[in-house]
Amino acid sequence: MNIGFLRANRNMNKADRPVINIEMTPADWLLEGVALAGILVMAVVMVYHYPKLPAVIPSHFDGAGMPDDYSAKSSVWALPGITLFLYILLTLIMKIPHQFNYSVKITKENAAIQYAMAMKLIRYLKAGLVWMFFYIAYTTVRVAEKKSTGLGAGFLPIVLVCMILPVFVYLFLAARKR
Repeated sequence: MNIGFLRANRNMNKADRPVINIEMTPADWLLEGVALAGILVMAVVMVYHYPKLPAVIPSHFDGAGMPDDYSAKSSVWALPGITLFLYILLTLIMKIPHQFNYSVKITKENAAIQYAMAMKLIRYLKAGLVWMFFYIAYTTVRVAEKKSTGLGAGFLPIVLVCMILPVFVYLFLAARKR
């Protein structure tokens, strides 16, 4: 079977999908607040610690969570910059849920629930990404200040579970609420 045809056929009617405004639930507001709090905390922590950092700091960690590359002190601003960029990008993407790729056919009857679930997933991932980058930035500072040795061996598995599990939960729920 031609997979390209199936993909094109499933998304052929994107232009026909309803464009609707999805109201934010209290859980959505909470997730947005958690993400924004993470950005604010990261900014405060980085500004506070920056003057005390040595000239060379860790700039990369291996799979075991140990630093394996070093850069100039100013590189510490890369993580807050990437975090802010991703936050803004994901926020803008959520304005067009009718353009997302869905695992189910979007109809007038299921559009609101499917859009809301997809947007909640993005909000959850956005908050998770912000706090993950905060942890990496904060650990970078702690390693540079000789107060820690690395991210910890559990960092990568925990992040993978926290970022991948919600996607599978979303796919399961989306299929149930066709």
